[in-house]
Amino acid sequence: MYILDTDHLSVLDRGGVKAQRLLQRLANAGSTQVAVSIISYEEQMRGWLSYIAKAQTIEQQVEAYKQLKRQLTNYCAIPIFEFDEQAAQEFQVYWMPSSVETKRHIMSS
Repeated sequence: MYILDTDHLSVLDRGGVKAQRLLQRLANAGSTQVAVSIISYEEQMRGWLSYIAKAQTIEQQVEAYKQLKRQLTNYCAIPIFEFDEQAAQEFQVYWMPSSVETKRHIMSS
């Protein structure tokens, strides 16, 4: 299973050679083997809402809202993993600087 993060999604949005390589790998995996997290949705939503807020012309607003809708449509077509209690615990262990594992590593160095 492939879980795409925000960086992967941004590569796909921009297109180009990197996006084509990623799309090939995803095509080989099959659509049922690709998912995203609700965190990526939140990060991208923040980006588009910020972009909309900064739009200075009606044309920029129209384009921004088109992109926001495209993002929503894309997320509706793919499984989205929750950020639940279990995910939060895993995040704390492996990613939070104050996690027990990180403290152990620092203390053993």
